[in-house]
Parts: sequence; structure tokens; C-alpha cells
Amino acid sequence: MPDGGIAASAIGRRRLRAQLLVGSALERPVDVVRWMGAVQAQDYPGSLWAIGLRMAKAIERQVEQAVADRSIVRTWPMRGTLHFAAASDVRWLLEHLTPRVRAAHARREEREYALDRAALRQSRRVVERILKDGRPLA
Repeated sequence: MPDGGIAASAIGRRRLRAQLLVGSALERPVDVVRWMGAVQAQDYPGSLWAIGLRMAKAIERQVEQAVADRSIVRTWPMRGTLHFAAASDVRWLLEHLTPRVRAAHARREEREYALDRAALRQSRRVVERILKDGRPLA
């Protein structure tokens, strides 16, 4: 097709803009994470780069400050893989995505790890008590 390259490059430009890889005017890490829905964060340094790259002007310290002030949160909302999400979005993401992840792991918990509902409830109480004051664990 003679115009295939033109159409493909137009689509490519739109994708780059949609992914905030070119022309982003966003100035805060939380705005980037909210725009993306979530940013994969399994590799911590790589995730800082992925967020900063999508900002109009960023420095690593600015992204790390967003983590420290809890405007973005590193959590497991999807597929059991770490992602950064806007703190204001974490609850609804978990409400919608956790049932699928839990169902996938339920049989394994009992069969391979011998964890029944009582053990999981007790573990949850312990974790909630540890995290009650809101301080991150080192």
C-alpha cells in the first residue's frame, strides 16, 4: 500500500501522545499515574523512570517524593504484579480487580500452603494492626 507508511506513522504518533511519551504537559507524578490508570512497578527504578519520562519535566526526587507523601501507592491491583496507582484510585481498583486475583489463588493457598480461611483472617488482623498507624514498613 502506498499510503501505509503515512497511516501507520499517524497511528504511531497518536499512540505516543496517548501514552504520554511525547508532548506531555503533566507536571506531577500522581497526574501521570492517574492518566495511565496504573504504571507497572515491579522494577522500582524502572517504574520511577516510566513515570518521570511521562512528565513535562521531572527529576527522580520528585517521583520518590510522591511515593513518600503517598500521593502514589505501590500495590498489587492487577495480576499479582506491582503497580503504582494514584492513592485516590487504589480502593476502587482493588474492589474491582481483587476478586479475580483472589479466585485464581484460592485453591493454591489451601492445596500448596495449607492456609484455610481462619489462618488468612488471623494474618489479616496482624497485618492491619502493624499498618494501623499508616507508616510504611522498611
